[in-house]
Amino acid sequence: MALNLQLDGPEYIARTQQDFVLPDLDVNLLRAAVPKEAFEKSTFKALRAIIHIPVLSVLLVILIHRFDHKFGHNAFDTSSTIIAWSGWVLYWIAQSILWAGVWTIGHEATHNNLSDLVWVNSAIGMVCNSFIFVPYFSWRITHLRHHRATGSMESEEVYVPYVRSDFNLPPPHKATKEELAEAFEESPIYCFLRLLVMQFLGYHTYFTFNTMGSKRYPPGSNHWNPFSGLFSKDQHAQVIASDIGIFTMASLLGLWAYRSGFAEVAKIYLIPFAITNHWVVAMTFLQHSCSTIPHYRGDAWTRARGALATVDRPFLGPVDKLVLMGVNTYHTTHHLFSSIPFYNLPQAHEAVRPLLGDMYNYDSSWILWALWRTFNECVFVEDEGEVVFYKDKHGIPRRKVKSS
Repeated sequence: MALNLQLDGPEYIARTQQDFVLPDLDVNLLRAAVPKEAFEKSTFKALRAIIHIPVLSVLLVILIHRFDHKFGHNAFDTSSTIIAWSGWVLYWIAQSILWAGVWTIGHEATHNNLSDLVWVNSAIGMVCNSFIFVPYFSWRITHLRHHRATGSMESEEVYVPYVRSDFNLPPPHKATKEELAEAFEESPIYCFLRLLVMQFLGYHTYFTFNTMGSKRYPPGSNHWNPFSGLFSKDQHAQVIASDIGIFTMASLLGLWAYRSGFAEVAKIYLIPFAITNHWVVAMTFLQHSCSTIPHYRGDAWTRARGALATVDRPFLGPVDKLVLMGVNTYHTTHHLFSSIPFYNLPQAHEAVRPLLGDMYNYDSSWILWALWRTFNECVFVEDEGEVVFYKDKHGIPRRKVKSS
């Protein structure tokens, strides 16, 4: 039997072979199709649905302590050393995925979807996000703006595409292959290293330098400074509260390191934290970046079209629904109706999916391959045009708008 090495999902391949038709979507029709109970929120249901994440995380710490005590203290026994390090690698991967689940809990809190009580959402979101060094209220402010402007070249908050002029490239009709090669030619190793930087440092680079954020903010805008261009005067107190949460978490880590040593903090917290950033960046990047989905300018953009400029993916298979609350499987439905709590998204998704038809974007491509492919295909868009698609390093798009 031949080995199937097809890494691209058939849905992605089909979109590259079809010209794009501008969506004409009646959101009211979709809303009418969603059962009313899908919009109802229950603190009990939410807590019941997320409690396994912190419980499993604590259990993992207990298990790795016992495991390391049994196998990790015999430096002269090669087999014990191999077993010990294998256990740590499994711990880092499993814990990082659980902490990506912690991020999704904070994400639900930003939408007030964990409870009808605002203070419950704020308390849970503050703890969860501060735990992984995400400034809760600061990010909540910009994340909600992202939902109001998804896919808009002028107003989108994050993963805003670079344009041709950002790379000082000549116009399309004048650009030569040599010029593009000079601007973008990289060895695979260098490209891979740049991808690693994005995956492990990109999230906090965005918070600190507004990397791939909206260009409408002044230079120096960031999520840490309450007086930066991201925030209005009445939001300063929220940013300060976010900073206090981050400072508290840093202080707790410092106290831990002082008492138990930096090595323990690095193995138990810092390494899985770094890998957690990889999962979070992979999720958010792939939800909103694909060479087959458009970005809009001017009157071509509508909130509904922006919501459809997203991609649903079976991220890590069943892990997405078990730990990540379906944030990747049902991301389009979440953008259409962000007030629906995560535990009701499957019901809402089943109601709206048949009505979306070809307007719905799904990609079953293997996730790590999709990440590499998207990183290389989504390089820049043109400076002009109401509907634009990413072009690769050779200036080639994977899709175009269907001519009328």
